[in-house]
Amino acid sequence: MNARGVRFRALAVPAAIVLGLAVIPALAEDLCGRPMEAPEALFQRLVKTEKLPEVHRDKPYVALHDKNKNTTWTFTVAGHPAHPSAVCRRLVQDGERWRIDMNASCSAPEAECEKLVNAFQELNQQMLDELEKQQKK
Repeated sequence: MNARGVRFRALAVPAAIVLGLAVIPALAEDLCGRPMEAPEALFQRLVKTEKLPEVHRDKPYVALHDKNKNTTWTFTVAGHPAHPSAVCRRLVQDGERWRIDMNASCSAPEAECEKLVNAFQELNQQMLDELEKQQKK
């Protein structure tokens, strides 16, 4: 939330994140197939209504996993510069190649949202690099 109220923005990372290809964020109208909503409302719905299990928690983030949709939801916690934000990621295999489909909803200032997306893109690439190494073994 900023001084002018909630600024709501979503970034979608296209399938181009396949092992080393450039990624250009694009605007999205939904968040991993769900209607767009504020990150806090989405977190409450996923935890209380859908009862998704918490799979990770540390100082900046809490993550939930939807095993039916093979999607991990990561939310910033209060105090994180990009709070409130939600990031959803899904590992997808296309033949022998892997990609990570990712969307982010960020209500923080634009610079902090960009940092958040960039950090997750780096994590995604690390995961894909590790998968590629395992496939070569």
